[in-house]
Amino acid sequence: MPMTDRDDEIRELRRQLEAANEREKAAREREESLRRDQRNTSYHEYLRLCHEELFATLTVQDKARSSSGGTTDVTGKYYPLTLRPWDGFLNGQRRCHTIIEETVPELLLPSRNDVRAVARASNKRPVASEEDLRTFEHLAIEDPVENVFAVFGPRSQTRPGGQELDCKAITFENHSLSLTEPDDTDSDDGDIDEIFVKPMHGQPGSKKRMALHRRVPRKRGPDRWAIRTTLAGEKYAAFPGEYKAAHKIPAESFQKAMCKEDLFTRVILKISSGKVSTDGETRLQEQMEETVAKALAQTFHYMIHLGSSCGYLTAGKALIFLHIEDDPTVLYHHISQPDMDAKGLDGTVDPFYTAVAQLAAFCLQTCREPGKSNLWKEKAILRLSKWPQPYTEMRGGTTEEESPQSTRSASSYAGSVTAAQKLTVQLRQRTRASCNPQQQPDADNDTSDEESAGSASRRSYGLQASLEAKVPGSNKRKDITSGSEEGQSNEELELEARPYCTQDCLLGLKRNQFLDEKCPNVALHRSVTGSMAHPINAARLLDLLREDLAPLVRRLRSIRPLDGHGKYGRTGALFKISLRRYGYTFVGKGTFAAAVGSLEHEGKVYGRMEPLQGHHVPVCLGSIALDTPFPLPAADIVHMLLMAWAGDVVTIKDNGLSEGLRFQQLLLTCGVIHNDMRQENLLWNSERGHLLLIDFDLATILPDMRQTQLKRLSKKRKRHLRDPVTIKYSTGSNWYQQLIT
Repeated sequence: MPMTDRDDEIRELRRQLEAANEREKAAREREESLRRDQRNTSYHEYLRLCHEELFATLTVQDKARSSSGGTTDVTGKYYPLTLRPWDGFLNGQRRCHTIIEETVPELLLPSRNDVRAVARASNKRPVASEEDLRTFEHLAIEDPVENVFAVFGPRSQTRPGGQELDCKAITFENHSLSLTEPDDTDSDDGDIDEIFVKPMHGQPGSKKRMALHRRVPRKRGPDRWAIRTTLAGEKYAAFPGEYKAAHKIPAESFQKAMCKEDLFTRVILKISSGKVSTDGETRLQEQMEETVAKALAQTFHYMIHLGSSCGYLTAGKALIFLHIEDDPTVLYHHISQPDMDAKGLDGTVDPFYTAVAQLAAFCLQTCREPGKSNLWKEKAILRLSKWPQPYTEMRGGTTEEESPQSTRSASSYAGSVTAAQKLTVQLRQRTRASCNPQQQPDADNDTSDEESAGSASRRSYGLQASLEAKVPGSNKRKDITSGSEEGQSNEELELEARPYCTQDCLLGLKRNQFLDEKCPNVALHRSVTGSMAHPINAARLLDLLREDLAPLVRRLRSIRPLDGHGKYGRTGALFKISLRRYGYTFVGKGTFAAAVGSLEHEGKVYGRMEPLQGHHVPVCLGSIALDTPFPLPAADIVHMLLMAWAGDVVTIKDNGLSEGLRFQQLLLTCGVIHNDMRQENLLWNSERGHLLLIDFDLATILPDMRQTQLKRLSKKRKRHLRDPVTIKYSTGSNWYQQLIT
């Protein structure tokens, strides 16, 4: 018996020991799990986490219960002629994926807890609209890609080939870092939910973040711009991205429609014919092909406007990567379906095929692409058709029964003019009718017969001539090469290097005074006449400039956008402009159709400030309407206000407060209130040796009190106050009266 009691005691002790060991093991596992969840992750680990915790959890609501919204409106947007698979896409992706792997080997990416926190925010409900997809795509794919490049960028400088890629960061934004034109027709919905991630305040070093949203008005352009930051810190838009609601275009619909190389021909000719299939299944297929074609055309249009070789769109479970090579009429594509592609035979996840890895590698691929030059873009515009105008190749391939209908559709479309083009015609007629200047001799006889004929034609037919020249699919097919092969022409390089004319030079041109010998372009100004006087006046300069800027491609010899250098604002973007014949070089503030009134108002403000021009504000030469809009990434420029180059941004002590007060007093002498007195609007002009004030689109013009005051004054008082500026607003500023005399 005693032996039995002892055995029982031993067994109980062993049981307690085993239980203690189990508890200790469980505690260690919990501690290890907690450390694993809190620690940073490796690149492969992060890719799998984002796939399993974020991307794979996406659910699409039943179409019957989803919001209907509108349809993608691509009327007037460029579209390709041919659709082809992007051969070699995955090989390029694999090379870029390997570069990221080798550059980010350590545990440097967000933790499991961070990923799961985002998952809770992104998976609240099934995706039922484009806005739901916008939230999901940003949190589940784009934000992780940004995290990858936040680690990759700084380390790439020390890796082989890293400096060559020149990519410090990739972010996904709602703006293109350029002038953005408002547009209510670009997307299926009105205002949008802008998603942003805000750090949560807590313990020092905490990486917890919270996803928030805010309503913002929709502007023209794609749903997302991929913004690339170079190693030098410069930012520019790399490529556009579009979202399409997954319940409207399932991934299988993209696959089925995009396997047809003639997809756009099929859709456009069907639209042109006006026929509707009576068979329900056939009609459903045609509707799906049209929906897919419009989604592709929208992204393609933004690629052309941006001058980007690459773009992408997503519809939930599918990522469609797009590419344009030398021929702008051919769109190459690759469809990625991470849910299926990343799933291995053994049930594991292949990191390379996950959505985050594919988009990250694609971003790196775009770093190898030089982008398209302005010359390529202009030639592409000449070659491309706008939806739903058929290409000539399409009309040539139709049957006898369909051909007349297609021709009628194309003719009626070509005869229509967009709102922006109508506004351009009205502005040009208004400007010419109001000016009608007396022409000065300007030695036009040295112009070639071909150029003279072209100018005469443009003057005779105005906008219609430029539209006819743009009709795509003409028999004269131009060869279009990529930006990297063709680069800039000699004329474009000359324009880029040519210095701006001085304030005194352009002031003399405007006031019919002598040439400014200090102007760096004075030799070009007198090259024809050899005179001390300006060869033309300001009105003639506007006429000649209209001729220079009318023809596509050739106008690039005279105009160069500066928005890529950050010189743009709320409603205007800056251009460098040079008159080919006489070398007058200045800037143009261009705007889109909806903001022309604002630019016209600014021109009137400059007119009121005539005594200050060239001294405290830039010389204003007038305005012009463009025959053909100049495309920026997210705006079509139709109108320009022409001015002398004001100077450069400088840091001013006390944020320019004292200078602002001085300018406010000075403007009041001309009856103007600026209303936007900021340091950014005060530029240092080296010619004058002091600051110049710019941007008067928000300015107020006070009522002109001259006539009322003059009636009340005696003749003696009138003689004493003969100066019109002093009559309007007397400030008692002797230094100002000395300035204008």
